[in-house]
Amino acid sequence: MFNSLKNLRSLFIDYAIVEDLSFLRSETLQNSLVDVTLDVKQSVDMKYFEGYSKLKFIYVDEYKPYENLTAIICNSRRNNCKITLGINGIKCPAKCEFPIIGNTSLNFRGGHLETLPRNTLSEYNAIKKLDVSQNRLTSLRIDWLPQSLNSLDISNNGIQTLEKDVIEFIASVDEFKQTGNRWIVNCDDQLMLHFLGNISRRGKDPVFLHHLNESCPDGCLCCFNRSTYNFMIDCRNTEMESYPLLLHSIHYNASLHLETNRIFRIRHSLGHDSLRELYLLENKIKEFPINLIPKNLTHLDLRINLLEVLDDQVIDFFRDREGSVKRKIELSGNPWNCECRSKSFLEFLRLKEPQEYNAVLKRCNIVLSGTCPQACICCLGNSTLPSLIIDCRFKGLKAIPPLPTPLFGQSNLYFEGNYLEALPPNSLPGYANVGHLYLADNRLTTIEELPENITTLDIRNNSISVLNRQMQDYFHHRIAASTRLKLFLHGNPWACTCENLDFLHFVKTQSPYIENVTDLDCGDMTKLLIATDGIDLCPSGLVHYVTVAMSLMLVVSTINLAIYFKQPLLIWLYEHNVLMSLASQRELDSLKKFDAFLSFTHKDEALIEEFVDRLESGSHCFRLCFYLRDWLVGESIPLCISQSVNDSRRTIILMTNNFLKSTWGRLEFRIALHAIIQDRCKRLIVVLYPEVQSFDDLDSELRTYMVMNTYLRRDDPNFWNKLMYAMPHSKVRREPDGETIELSVLNGNA
Repeated sequence: MFNSLKNLRSLFIDYAIVEDLSFLRSETLQNSLVDVTLDVKQSVDMKYFEGYSKLKFIYVDEYKPYENLTAIICNSRRNNCKITLGINGIKCPAKCEFPIIGNTSLNFRGGHLETLPRNTLSEYNAIKKLDVSQNRLTSLRIDWLPQSLNSLDISNNGIQTLEKDVIEFIASVDEFKQTGNRWIVNCDDQLMLHFLGNISRRGKDPVFLHHLNESCPDGCLCCFNRSTYNFMIDCRNTEMESYPLLLHSIHYNASLHLETNRIFRIRHSLGHDSLRELYLLENKIKEFPINLIPKNLTHLDLRINLLEVLDDQVIDFFRDREGSVKRKIELSGNPWNCECRSKSFLEFLRLKEPQEYNAVLKRCNIVLSGTCPQACICCLGNSTLPSLIIDCRFKGLKAIPPLPTPLFGQSNLYFEGNYLEALPPNSLPGYANVGHLYLADNRLTTIEELPENITTLDIRNNSISVLNRQMQDYFHHRIAASTRLKLFLHGNPWACTCENLDFLHFVKTQSPYIENVTDLDCGDMTKLLIATDGIDLCPSGLVHYVTVAMSLMLVVSTINLAIYFKQPLLIWLYEHNVLMSLASQRELDSLKKFDAFLSFTHKDEALIEEFVDRLESGSHCFRLCFYLRDWLVGESIPLCISQSVNDSRRTIILMTNNFLKSTWGRLEFRIALHAIIQDRCKRLIVVLYPEVQSFDDLDSELRTYMVMNTYLRRDDPNFWNKLMYAMPHSKVRREPDGETIELSVLNGNA
């Protein structure tokens, strides 16, 4: 049928059912046909067209592919074409050549392409529209792009970067689609930043970023800093009102810049949780709870917002710790609350930004003059009437520092748990304005002067034995002026003597103003101070004279018995450690270097400070020996222990659970005990701490000593007085004959 049609160029078979397509093997058609349209109802095997030398286009809807075909295969609507081999016989797309007819669009969508044809091939540069979406391209070269191109679609490939010449070329293309690629944008690549920024601003084709795994937030700039290995999301000065929602975790050191916007609330997201740095300068943030702080955050800028306080958990997160990650937080310019309910935050603020803390106090308008002491925290009291609170508790202070003067009312000074030994004069700045003075757990021994208008005085757990007449008159005056006076006096070794009968009278008459008055103990008696009668302290005249007479008779009888039973009596007194001065013997104590050897385990080093302060710096100025200071490095430990015991007039054992478990502690105990046995002198002072419940950890010898002998209890309110009496007495001197009188040691707990 086709043998005579040697010049046939085009063949159209429309709406037909052709059972046998073998006619396509005609040599005449193979030599002449340029394009063929087969609108048939079955699949066409493309192998029929092998050998067609001039064939350029095959239009067919259903076909069986054949890889050695050079023609372009398009569907019947001619809008989807595929190429296997170019007309030069080379497989596409690398270097194949194919025919171009008119305003041509080339569609390589979904073809698993890894490269594109070079634009050096004939007629390729005439292509107007190129679609290479959904392929495997990882780069895009300038010599792959047709020079006449006005539309390019590279969507959903693996392309991450573009060279400068490619960017400049694409910028001249009318239509460009790129969504689905994950772009790497470096902060120093301004051309790429500008190029992708323009695409984002048009808003029709989302730009996905490799480091963010999504698009950069609207209006923001996102890039990767290659020198710091930090990914930056820059949304500064964008008038943003909502915190950006970052849907995916960021696996890099990410920083989010939101300075100078209108954001009032932080929103949780996976990307937010990944942040290392967050900058919120000059926004409208009112709260920042701990659950919204990224766990790996190292820098948080909250300056110039609307914050009034931060939770304790947030403060703890940013508090410096040894060995932990250093975190920085910037807080200035917020309307911070200066009330004492925010004391923990104010203490943190003073540590981090002292100038901001001073600005907070100034803004609250509670200080007339002066500054808050460096070691303390000043804040506004939470009571109905505003008051200045000065909190210096447990700061290791030995003196009350100059205080700020409140703008109105009185100030409250909390000074518990320090090392205060004496009160300052009222001339100390700010001290005269104190109305509530809390001094519990210090080292006071007397009260000489108080602020004029004191309302509350707490002197619990000090070493005060009496309030002198001047102080009693002061309190009488204050009670007459104010019924709100409160005194806290218990925990002191009050002296119950005839000389201090006026103090007993004061306590009983003013008991309504003394809190827990039934807890006041006599320091040298077992009964309560409030239950003590004057007759107990100062007997009547008759009773007094009878007592004196009986005492004289008893003394005379005792002297007679002592003369008669001199030797047995001296032995009994010596054995029972009573009136040791009567049992005169050679005394080596005067030649010893130290007054006491302080024995403790290294786990209890924190305990020795109070002993050093009380014993060496007190009125007696004892000389102590302890291993931290007085042992030579490199010496044998047992030798050092023995030498320290022998060189000391007393050995003080700090008996704690740590000491009971310490091998060296038990050795020191044993050496001291043997020294007692050898010298027949009670040199050992055992201080028992409340934590010790039994002596089961001691050897039988040491345990027997603890059971059979008394000791000083550390929790005894009169502990220090008893310890001082147990120490060597300064009045003992060497006798002319070279012998000294042994001073007995009060080594008991009662």
